[in-house]
Amino acid sequence: MKEKLKSKFKYVVLFVILFIPFIYSFFYLKAYWNPYGKGNIDNLPVAIVNEDTGDKGDSLIDGIKDSKKLKISVVSEKTAEEGLSKGTYYAVIKVPESFTADIKSASTNNKKHATITYSPNQKTNYLSSQIINTVVLTVEKNLDNEVNSKIVEGLTDSLKEVPGSLDTINYGFDKLSDGTNKLKDGSEKLSSGTSELANNYTLFNNGVSSVNSGANSLHNGAKSLDDGLGTLQDSLSNIDLSGLEYLGQSVMLLNESEISFNSGLQSYNSLVSFALSNPSYLGVSTSVLHNYNEMIPATDYTLAEYINVIGTKLSASSNAIAAGVSSLNDGINGDASQLNTLKTKLSELQLGVDKLKSGSSSLVKGTNELTKGVNALNKNSNQILNGINNLNTGADTLNKGVLTLNSSVSSAKDELSSKTLDTKESVKKVETLAEYSSNPVNVETKEVNKVSSYGTAFSPLFISVGLWVGCLMMFMVLYYDKEERFGVFSINDNRLVKKTLAYHGLITISSVVLALCLDLFLDYDVTNYVLYYGSFILIGNAFMAITQFLITNFKDIGKFIALILLVLQLAASGGTFPIETVTKGFRWMNNYLPMTYSINLLKESLVKVNTSLLTNSLIVLIVILIVFFTLNIVRDFIKQKKAN
Repeated sequence: MKEKLKSKFKYVVLFVILFIPFIYSFFYLKAYWNPYGKGNIDNLPVAIVNEDTGDKGDSLIDGIKDSKKLKISVVSEKTAEEGLSKGTYYAVIKVPESFTADIKSASTNNKKHATITYSPNQKTNYLSSQIINTVVLTVEKNLDNEVNSKIVEGLTDSLKEVPGSLDTINYGFDKLSDGTNKLKDGSEKLSSGTSELANNYTLFNNGVSSVNSGANSLHNGAKSLDDGLGTLQDSLSNIDLSGLEYLGQSVMLLNESEISFNSGLQSYNSLVSFALSNPSYLGVSTSVLHNYNEMIPATDYTLAEYINVIGTKLSASSNAIAAGVSSLNDGINGDASQLNTLKTKLSELQLGVDKLKSGSSSLVKGTNELTKGVNALNKNSNQILNGINNLNTGADTLNKGVLTLNSSVSSAKDELSSKTLDTKESVKKVETLAEYSSNPVNVETKEVNKVSSYGTAFSPLFISVGLWVGCLMMFMVLYYDKEERFGVFSINDNRLVKKTLAYHGLITISSVVLALCLDLFLDYDVTNYVLYYGSFILIGNAFMAITQFLITNFKDIGKFIALILLVLQLAASGGTFPIETVTKGFRWMNNYLPMTYSINLLKESLVKVNTSLLTNSLIVLIVILIVFFTLNIVRDFIKQKKAN
């Protein structure tokens, strides 16, 4: 009974050995077939501590949840730290209380960078920290795009206001241009008026000079009259009959004084005539002139009225003098019989001369005051004339400046109108900039040789490893079986050529079983089934030829070498990370390892056929198979010949 069980058990062992490549490959690939898919990556526990006082923290959390890449738990800071330390959470994401405020500061002058703290526990699982970091960076990018969009939106709104502001400025320039045009007209009138004022005031100033000259002559005449009257008064006080002969001399002197007085009066009359012919210049009140010279009375008379008053008094005095002198001449030229009457008249004349002397003294004072006032008027009039000339020069300069200003404003207005149109056209370019800035670059993925899943990408490596391990296990279990239950597979069986062919037959069956089961139980998209099954068979036989060569020729050392080769191929065959990222010391091995070519061959049947790569891998593996199989067959023939 026991013998029957042992006999049956060896078939169980053979059956298991056939499935060793499948067991090794399938369970690993099935476990990690799609770690980034739904139901897998979204089971990674991550804690979020949200201390944000605004709404952006919630948006961040919603963004991570919507990505469905992680298992999110919003907890307190204490719970998060404890969970991270105990391994309950792979990572903790902390959102500070100023998160929303910092984001919104982008539209202010005091900009702050919003910061979230990402704390992965890499000891728990290093790859998980990389996966979570990728998710966080994606959410961060989305937030960056949102903030950038808001910033650009604000900037766009500001730019949209520019044309309106330019229109307002343009309207202001229109008004300014109207104002400068009016200012130009006004300055031209001012320049013309000041020029006319300067010319007319020159005439007035010449008249004032004439008045000044006449007033001086009048004062001199009045003084001469007063002196003459004084002499006459003295003469009359000392006159007697014997002095009548001197009367004629006094009268002569009086006549001379009258002539001098009349000369001054004529000058004054000339002034009056000028004043009457130029009344516009004599409208100045003597109260105004009093501000320039206190000698001019501070009355509300105009200068013309003042001159007329003085003229009236002078005319009255002149008439009185003329009447007295005329009467005196009549008396002197009369009959001698009238001497007595003359004496009487002399007494009356004495009285009249005394009065006349009093009037002439007042006249001297008046003409003296008039002379001082007119002198002051003449002096101030010269200053006024200089001021008017300066005003005229300034008005001309102002007019030139206003013309330049008006020209500049007109040019600026035209330029602004032109630029406003250009600006409006330019601003149209930023109207959709906010929407554009939220996603300025679209990455259009055009996949080349698309891999359907994570498991498919790693299948070539683990299929190769499974077949290599399957070859090793066949020799470890069958070849070194101490009980020699497996006949031709045993180490001591002398049918060496048959043994080699039996092992190749067994690995061929195991390769077909592996290919069939993986196709049935995994989501493969096989590109070419002939190539698919043919690749499994070729790889299995190539690995079997190498393994058999090592073990049958080098015994235990061969097993050790086969294991070392397995480890080296895991590291340097390029089945996981790109060979360029492998430590430099392993890169040179890549072209000399069988799995490098088995992996490339399997990719052609599982992803997409590339004729050049397919040909290269096929040739290398076929060469390996032929070389080692031939060596094994030659060795078998030699040993069998020696044994016979």
